[in-house]
Amino acid sequence: MDAINRKSMNLDLKQSIQDDTSSHLRKSLYEELLHYFDNMKISSDDLLYSTSISFVEKISLREMQNQPSFLEAVRVIVQAARTIGYNFSPFELSDILTISVGEIRKARSTEEKNFQTFDQVVFNIYKDLNENFQSFSESLKASYPEILVNVISVIHSGKDALGERIDSYNAEAYYRTRKAQQYLTQSLNLDFSTEPKANQIRKPVTERVISDKGLVDSLAQITGRSTDSIHDALKGLSEYDLNSIKDLCNNYAKLQKYYDIAGDEQEFKERAEKELGKKLLDSQVQHAILSVRRSKVYIENILDDKFVPDKTHGINHVKHNLEYGYQLIGIIQSKRKRKNRRLD
Repeated sequence: MDAINRKSMNLDLKQSIQDDTSSHLRKSLYEELLHYFDNMKISSDDLLYSTSISFVEKISLREMQNQPSFLEAVRVIVQAARTIGYNFSPFELSDILTISVGEIRKARSTEEKNFQTFDQVVFNIYKDLNENFQSFSESLKASYPEILVNVISVIHSGKDALGERIDSYNAEAYYRTRKAQQYLTQSLNLDFSTEPKANQIRKPVTERVISDKGLVDSLAQITGRSTDSIHDALKGLSEYDLNSIKDLCNNYAKLQKYYDIAGDEQEFKERAEKELGKKLLDSQVQHAILSVRRSKVYIENILDDKFVPDKTHGINHVKHNLEYGYQLIGIIQSKRKRKNRRLD
């Protein structure tokens, strides 16, 4: 057999194996979807059912291989619901959590040390869902299914749906933080689009020459941009924005330490209170955690001039609230503190 024919046969065999694997995984996913819908009492003539089933053929082999079929099924159902505007009842969401937890239990030993913690986390989520769901804002109700997908993923594998590592011990803190983040997102109307709109292009207010090489080098390292592009981006910054960027860069090592523990609200709170020498409210901790998670986005938006002031209030509320989170843990200084420092 010549090399060309042998290569062709190997390719055909590889494709056949991939087809078999894909077929097996899709079958497993179909079965999981049926299992969820049976328990949720959703019939085959329901639009959520048919839309979810139609999504299965669109899922790549890699996606199906990345996580177990029960978790992929939840993701498919939530995606289908968002597509058709389906609103889950708290009972349906409880069913999704119950089935998912049952699947996770199958892979765990009842003798595991963290099993009691696992039970407590699930119980508290059930309690919150069944007692408080009706009082959630409409925005939180709409985003809650996606929060649930992420929490289930954290409980199962110690990673959220985006692959960010969150210790499963911290699943409940992660759950509360995501809820708090959604409340903040609703009030701030967060918009972190990657491309600036035409009316958002920077109009430099000065031609200040940035001579702080350390700042330029730090920003280049954080953002992955060239030093020339950083230099150009800094030219039009206001004094306040320039000082905020400097503070953040000077405290970037500290910021990274906070980022590493952002999934554990209690540890985050204890470290912040120890460093600040004062107590923080839970809402302040959650606010600071959100800002820490958005630090790179904050820097990028400052450099790209995407924080457009609101016409009514003259400030950008997203920017203002992210900066407040940094101020809470001493990463940047407020305008008042800067002014007082200059007067001293």
